[in-house]
Amino acid sequence: MPEYEVVFLPEGKKVQVALGTDIMNAALKAGVFLVSSCGGKGICGRCKVRIISGDFTTEPTGKLSTEEKKSNIYLACRTFVKSDMKVEILPQTKLPEGLQFGIMFEKSEEMMHPETSLPDGFDFSPLTEKFFLPLPDPTIHDNVSDLERICRALREKGIRVVDADLFLLRKLPQILRDSNWNITATVARTNGKEKIIAIEPGDTSQRNFGLAIDVGTTTIVVSLIDLNSGRTVATEISLNRQISYGDDIISRIVYAEDKDGLEQMHHLVVGTINDIIQALTKKNNVQQNEIYVCVCSGNMTMMHLLLKIDPSFLRREPYIPAANFFPVVNAFDVGIRINPAGLLYIISGVSSYVGGDITSGVLITNLFQKKNLHMLIDVGTNGEIVLGNKEWLICCSASAGPAFEGSGVKDGMRAISGAIRSFKIDDSFQVKYGVIGNCLPAGICGSGYIEILSELFKAGIIDRSGKIMEKNERVRIGNDGPEFVIEYGDKTLNGKDIVITQADIDNLIRAKAAIFAGIQSLVSKVGVKISEIERFFIGGGFGNYLNIEKAIKIGLLPDLPIDKYVFMGNTSLAGAKAYLISAYARQVAEEITRKMTYLDLSREQSYTEEYLSALFIPHTNEELFPTVFNK
Repeated sequence: MPEYEVVFLPEGKKVQVALGTDIMNAALKAGVFLVSSCGGKGICGRCKVRIISGDFTTEPTGKLSTEEKKSNIYLACRTFVKSDMKVEILPQTKLPEGLQFGIMFEKSEEMMHPETSLPDGFDFSPLTEKFFLPLPDPTIHDNVSDLERICRALREKGIRVVDADLFLLRKLPQILRDSNWNITATVARTNGKEKIIAIEPGDTSQRNFGLAIDVGTTTIVVSLIDLNSGRTVATEISLNRQISYGDDIISRIVYAEDKDGLEQMHHLVVGTINDIIQALTKKNNVQQNEIYVCVCSGNMTMMHLLLKIDPSFLRREPYIPAANFFPVVNAFDVGIRINPAGLLYIISGVSSYVGGDITSGVLITNLFQKKNLHMLIDVGTNGEIVLGNKEWLICCSASAGPAFEGSGVKDGMRAISGAIRSFKIDDSFQVKYGVIGNCLPAGICGSGYIEILSELFKAGIIDRSGKIMEKNERVRIGNDGPEFVIEYGDKTLNGKDIVITQADIDNLIRAKAAIFAGIQSLVSKVGVKISEIERFFIGGGFGNYLNIEKAIKIGLLPDLPIDKYVFMGNTSLAGAKAYLISAYARQVAEEITRKMTYLDLSREQSYTEEYLSALFIPHTNEELFPTVFNK
């Protein structure tokens, strides 16, 4: 099949692609990353590009105006290469600077609590341990096998080794003799057993590292852990490269169902992880060969795509995952670049839509040991909620979408330097805002959007349904309909106006309604009152920037005293670290998964009713938000 050169302007990046390749995939191959929410189905209309030259075919779409067509603007995902081409990436189509894949976010809300301490009672027992073994030379009187000689020395250190693989046995005789019988053995704990996974000459026992990995739908966060001490060496975060094929998990599942789609989704997530590992090791003078284990925590779709398991049935009734408990596998077989003998552990989940990230959250908040009722709310692309105590646990998943993670909204971004995180309209209708990093603004993060909604409502610029009322100098009609200008281009980092559109507001209201309806449905199902819940743990990407009062004002969280809410940061990452370094944490994680009951909201008529009632600010039921309505 012939190949053609596609040049992407204004950067001038070039790539060779086969006949019929769509521009979206060509751009990704060239390292040019476009905004897209629908997984390349031509539905969201966000991946617009201008064709400068070349032959192509395009599929009809209702997402382009007559003026755009006259200007040779097409959707990248629906335009296919027929010759050498030149393509211009439009400013609104390219991901903002600082959000490009492969660039690590050094300051982010997801990293607010990288050193979260283990709950009480958790021991220090890492998944891999290294032992320097100066072995006695074999003699006619001490003629046990090479493997038994190592096992004998390990037993003296309290390690009962029961396994070693063929790959290690093949190398063992030569390593022992070349090292003059002074070796370091790396022992891994798998399924209650201990296994030798590596033998190295000399004493390398001081260099033993592991990775705790939060595989999120929008971002991937990796912590490098010193397994000799349990200390977090460093943490890095990057966008999940899969985001070019959809903001949400359903879009990615649909894409994975296409020919070669699963393979591509797998390579994108593994590639993101490997880039972060490379950055971590380079910055901290650690060799990738010195990393012997990694633990991944994430939702069930992300785990299926990571392991290259068909995720199709996660979205089809009766919504069954391939597994809730995943076997320990060789990281090399998955494509993760650590020591070739290194192991990959996946934290188990409960259902298709409640994965190991929520198991991690219950683990790290100690919710499973609480006497009184507690609730965990993890606000992400899916809003997962857990209610219970040491007697019982029930969970659900509400499809909130990625708006609160800064995706799927026009000027949204992650909570990094340049993101508007707070917002206020004073009595004279003057706008004031706070920016992460105290620099010029580049966009708006999730906590910023919550404050903007609250302030627009308080100022009367939007009504209770979220509709923009055209009576303010900052309200105008933009390309996507009515919008409110947060800041003008002469005061922004990229020179473009930062706005919140009517579509953004509608998206955010749907997201907050989904989460609040999930909370209401859960408490109603078990017959308790929200006021009976002692504490609410807030997990996910909001971190310390979330203004609880304003989250209550828009109807995202229940109208309760602020001191009932506790920020927990990235509980998925913290849970992965606990699993990595504590045997008790590993045991409890399995127990939590088996103990939790899953409530399928799609089968609950009450959820639909709750959702529709929550599509207003703060809610249609004034009794649920007395302090808001009193004000």
